[in-house]
Amino acid sequence: MSIEKFVSEPREIAWSQESVFTKLSNLKNLEQFVSAEKIEELNKKGIDTKGFKVDDFLATEDRCSFTISPVGNVGIEIVEREPYKSIKFQGEKSVPFPVTMWVQLVAIDENSCKIRLTLHAELNMMIKMMVGGYLEKGIEKVADMLSKIDYSPE
Repeated sequence: MSIEKFVSEPREIAWSQESVFTKLSNLKNLEQFVSAEKIEELNKKGIDTKGFKVDDFLATEDRCSFTISPVGNVGIEIVEREPYKSIKFQGEKSVPFPVTMWVQLVAIDENSCKIRLTLHAELNMMIKMMVGGYLEKGIEKVADMLSKIDYSPE
């Protein structure tokens, strides 16, 4: 087994670093972003959401679980927050392989920031061959989606 690293290209977001952090650091807020309607809306904005489908989403502020193809049942939890700069997520036991993801935020000015996602996954060679491409494409799709959503307060 080796730890594979997948890093998205940085994306600019037309929202403040604080707004983005506040929304993403509460996993209850993610449900509104993974609904079929929201995914279709993102697709209409030109973001490739083909094959991205989330079912059975359940969340608290720090943990969530859902079903996503082709992976299956997934549980994640927030294990670290550095206000307005980063959020570290870790896969729970339901994830088929150990995984950690960081969301990094850097302010551009008071009304915009950049986001970059980094995923570390412990994969054996066979699993890497099966899901490596999905993870590589998936991290970019998630970064695209996160760069286009509404971060206004509830």
